[in-house]
Amino acid sequence: MNSGQQPRVTQAIILAAGRGERLSVLTALRPKVMLPVGNKPIIEFVIEALAANGIRDIVLVVGYQREMVQDYLGSGERMGVTLQYVVQENQLGTGHALDAAQETAAQHFLVLPGDNIISAAAIGELVRSTENAILVTDQARGDQHGVVEVENDIATNLVETPEEQASPWINTGVYSLTQEIFSYLSEELSLPDAINKMIKDGNQFSACKTTADWWDAVYPWDLLRLNGLALSSIKGECSGQCEPGVTLKGEVRIERGSVVRSNSYIVGPVIIGEGCEVGPGVVIFPYTSIGNNVVIEAYSQLRNCIVGDSVQIGSHSHLTDTIIGESTSMGPFLSAMSDNANMNMNGIYVEARCGSLISANVRIGTRVTLRPGTMIGHGADISDMKLIQDAIPESSRVL
Repeated sequence: MNSGQQPRVTQAIILAAGRGERLSVLTALRPKVMLPVGNKPIIEFVIEALAANGIRDIVLVVGYQREMVQDYLGSGERMGVTLQYVVQENQLGTGHALDAAQETAAQHFLVLPGDNIISAAAIGELVRSTENAILVTDQARGDQHGVVEVENDIATNLVETPEEQASPWINTGVYSLTQEIFSYLSEELSLPDAINKMIKDGNQFSACKTTADWWDAVYPWDLLRLNGLALSSIKGECSGQCEPGVTLKGEVRIERGSVVRSNSYIVGPVIIGEGCEVGPGVVIFPYTSIGNNVVIEAYSQLRNCIVGDSVQIGSHSHLTDTIIGESTSMGPFLSAMSDNANMNMNGIYVEARCGSLISANVRIGTRVTLRPGTMIGHGADISDMKLIQDAIPESSRVL
C-alpha cells in the first residue's frame, strides 16, 4: 500500500431495524430484512457480500422483530463473520439508526441497508474508495429512490424524494464513513440530511459509481424480481429424492429430506427446501422458490412464486406471480392468477403486474379464486368457494 492511500475498511454497520411499510402484509410478522428470496433472508446476501470482501466485523442495528433477526443470524460464525447487535428502540430514521451504533463503530466503516441485495463486486468498489464516499448507480429508477447530484465524481447534494430525476445517479444507501458523521447525527434523524450538512461544511464525498448488482424491493412484487435474480445463480443439485417419471430441466436444487413424486415436471431455476413433498404430477416453472417443510399436492402448478416455510397447497391449484407467507394452508383448486392490478399501498395506488400477496398463518378453503393484486393479511380465514378481489385485513374471516 502506498503511503498516500487510505487504510482498507474492515468494519460494516448494517441498518436492519425497520419494518418495510411499503411491503404491506408481508412484513406484518417479520422485518423486511428477513423476507426470503432464493430461500434466504435478504440480509444474508448482504453479509455474504461483505464477507467476500474480507469484512468480518459487522454491527447490526436491529429494532422491529429483532428477535427473529438475532435468532437466525446468531453470532455470525456460520457465515464466517462476527456479529454485534445494537437496538434502535424507535425507528426514527437512518441517521438515528446509525447513531445508535456510535459506541461500536470503528474509525472508518461502511454503512449498508440490510434490506437491499448488493453484490460483492459493488462493495469491493466502495472498499477501494476514499474514506467519505457514497455508492451510486444509474441502474434504478429515481422515482423510487433518492438521487445524488454529482460533479466530477464528487457528490454535491443528496435528494431523498426528488420531484423529478435531475440526476441519473441513484443513492443506494451504501456509504463509506468516518467517526466525524456522528457529530452531525445529534441534529439529524436522516443520514442523507446529515451528509448534506457535512458537504455544506466543506467535507468531500466521492461518488463511487457502480454498474455491479444492487437490488431493492420497494413494493412486494419487487421481491419476485429479486427472487428471480437470486435463483439465476444457483446450481442444480438433488439432495432429496425424485420418484420415477420426474422431469427436471435446467438448474433445479432439491434439498435433503424432500421428495418429488412421480410425473412431476420442474423447469429451473427452481429451489425446493428441506423436508418438502411435491406431487405427483406437479408442474413448477422457472423462478420459483419453495421453503422448508412445504407440501404441494397433486397436479398443482406454480409459476414465478415465493412459497414460505410450512405451507400447504392443495391439489389442482394454479398460482402465478404469487408470494405466500409461512404456515399458510390452501385447499384444493385454488386459483391465483396474474395480471395488471391497481393496488392500494398505504393510501398510494400503484399499478403493477402481479398475482396475490398472502401473509403468514392464513387459511384458504377449497375452490377459492384470488383476483390479481389480492392482499390477504396474516391470520385471515377464507371459506370455500369464494371469489376474493379486495384486500382482506389480518385476522378476518370470509364466510
